Amino acid sequence: MAAIAFDTLRFARRLIEAGVPDRQAEVQAELMAEAFVFNMDSVVTKDYLDARLGEQEAKIEAKFNARFATVESKLNLHSWILAIIAASTVIPAITRLLGY
Repeated sequence: MAAIAFDTLRFARRLIEAGVPDRQAEVQAELMAEAFVFNMDSVVTKDYLDARLGEQEAKIEAKFNARFATVESKLNLHSWILAIIAASTVIPAITRLLGY
C-alpha cells in the first residue's frame, strides 16, 4: 500500500506559530503521525477501489445477462404463440372470404 507522507516537523512548527506550546505541538505531531501509520490499513486506494468496482460490475453484468436471456426466451415463446393464434384466426377467416 502507498505510504502517506506526513511532515511532523512542519506540523509542529505550524502549531507553534499558532501559539501552541512547543512540547504540546511536538506531542500532537507525534500522535498525528502514529494515527496515520495505525490507520494505514484502513485507507482505500484507487487501485483497490477500481478492482472492487470491477468485480461488482462483472457480477451485475452476469446477472443482467442471465435475466436478459430469460426474458428473450419468453419473448420468443410469446411470439410463436401469437403467430399460432393469428394463423388459427386469420386462415379460417380468409378461407371463408374466398369460399373454400
